[in-house]
Amino acid sequence: MRMTPTSTLLLAAALCIPASASGQVLEPPRADGSSVLTYAKWGALGAAVSAGVVGFIAHSDADGLFDDLEALCEGDPARCAVDGNGRYLDPALESRFREVLSADSRARTALIVSQVAVAAAVAMFLLDLGGDPGPDNVPYDPDRGFGFRNGADGRTEVVYVVPWGGF
Repeated sequence: MRMTPTSTLLLAAALCIPASASGQVLEPPRADGSSVLTYAKWGALGAAVSAGVVGFIAHSDADGLFDDLEALCEGDPARCAVDGNGRYLDPALESRFREVLSADSRARTALIVSQVAVAAAVAMFLLDLGGDPGPDNVPYDPDRGFGFRNGADGRTEVVYVVPWGGF
């Protein structure tokens, strides 16, 4: 089954909508650290990829249709005469040329949508970077475990410190 660019874009947009559409405000991060922005950035990236694929397929279709039109004109140049407005005199060839223009327009639209979605995804990825105030407060005990120690003579040693006596 072949999807049209419109249905692909609608599917990509539907995937970006959260399950509960009642409160679509940016929420504070949840207990697990996720937020709506965390999921929206991936949805925008998926929409960008989807629209890009649709655009490249439509571009390939337009190229194939134009190649067919050129082959017809190479075989019978008299059939490819155009009027003063640049339209083919043969209605079948004019119809084929309109199909080429339509496929090219679909490709251009899908690729522009893809670029806008990439820009939105990049913006959301950057916004999501600033949401974390810092690392968790994990206790660190420098007096236990593996580590490095600089000696007085300038050498670096790998050491393992064993806690002794709970001091």
